[in-house]
Amino acid sequence: MPEAMHLINPISVLEKKEGVVEIKNYVNKIKIIKELYIGGSNTASNICQLVGISLPTANLLLADLLEEKLVIKEGRGQSQGGRKPDLYGLAPDSFYIMAVDLSKYLTRVAIYNTKNQRVSEIKTKKIPLNNEAKTIDTIHTFAIECLKASGIPEEKVIAVGISMPGLVDGLAGINHTYLKPGKKSLKEQLEKKFGRRVFIENDARAKTLAEFRFGQEKEFKNVLGIFVDWGIGLGIIIDEKLYRGYSGFAGEFSHSPLFDSKEISCSCGKRGCLESVASGTAVVRLAKDAIALDQESILARMAKENGQNLDPSTVVEAAIAGDQRAISILSDVGLDLGRGIAILIQLLNPELIILGGAIAEANQYITTPIQQALNIYSMAKLREKSEIHLSKLGKEVGLMGSVAIVNEYIFEETINYN
Repeated sequence: MPEAMHLINPISVLEKKEGVVEIKNYVNKIKIIKELYIGGSNTASNICQLVGISLPTANLLLADLLEEKLVIKEGRGQSQGGRKPDLYGLAPDSFYIMAVDLSKYLTRVAIYNTKNQRVSEIKTKKIPLNNEAKTIDTIHTFAIECLKASGIPEEKVIAVGISMPGLVDGLAGINHTYLKPGKKSLKEQLEKKFGRRVFIENDARAKTLAEFRFGQEKEFKNVLGIFVDWGIGLGIIIDEKLYRGYSGFAGEFSHSPLFDSKEISCSCGKRGCLESVASGTAVVRLAKDAIALDQESILARMAKENGQNLDPSTVVEAAIAGDQRAISILSDVGLDLGRGIAILIQLLNPELIILGGAIAEANQYITTPIQQALNIYSMAKLREKSEIHLSKLGKEVGLMGSVAIVNEYIFEETINYN
């Protein structure tokens, strides 16, 4: 079977294998591919320890993978006193992942290789999310158009990762907020259309996993990702694993009613939610009030230049340009957001908190009030051990989140095959 074709649906391949040894060797090959995909290049001796096989077996399977052009030699590793061992890695073009980043109004698509490097342009299309069947068709058609435009052979794309907003149960493949027409799960519908594995996940959880896997220079085990755009998303990493909770919905912290004195209704129907006072939606609401008070401000001028289509990024840009009302808005929002983060520090005691999204681009205008709130509302012993970093992956974090979800789960079903 040529190159990566047998990775598109490995379970069906397994079911055609004859004999215990043949099945075992195939599963061990998949384990080797997984280790090289997640951990990068490695030596045969290290691979055999990670996979749990003997060195002769590892060498035999690596020889097969070299012949199949899935694995290549990437120089020499560190010597342990003798000849330097060969380093094995996945061939960059052995297979590809299609990344789809859905927001409430926009779809972005790109293709990534086995080194988690983008190998196509990022294509963008306005596709509002709803619960109409035709929207799923539109997203699928656009993704296939992007794949064809990339020039990458369709058979080499082994999976599709989708990062999206809403109440998402990633393991079940269901979004309880968007794209839920019909009896079949969203995952099942998309897998039928794409003809390959599809993995979906809540955008904040996917982004957090991407930052954890690809964005941090230092290793951390317990990480929170807080992404503030129109809403507030939270992703949780505990002991290096993405935490989903019992029903798959862990991280819906933004809809906790933390502010009894706040009378503003939240999109969820409650009052006083963190999201209603500390999200991009809150920033825009406050900015409109500020513009009404001062039509000659930098903020008002920027809003006018944008055709009065005010969004969180415009307020951030105005603050960076020196608009005092915009700076004040971000300060107020940062204090409220910091109060929420203080509770997370008290509950989860993370090593690292990653702040991302449009509001995080305000840099010190948002991080300074957050730190002020942490000094007030969290215990010193806990907050001193929690580092706060801004997102390292920038505007590509949603697409990288889609890749990270595939990276994490693509081979698990095969490895656990009975």
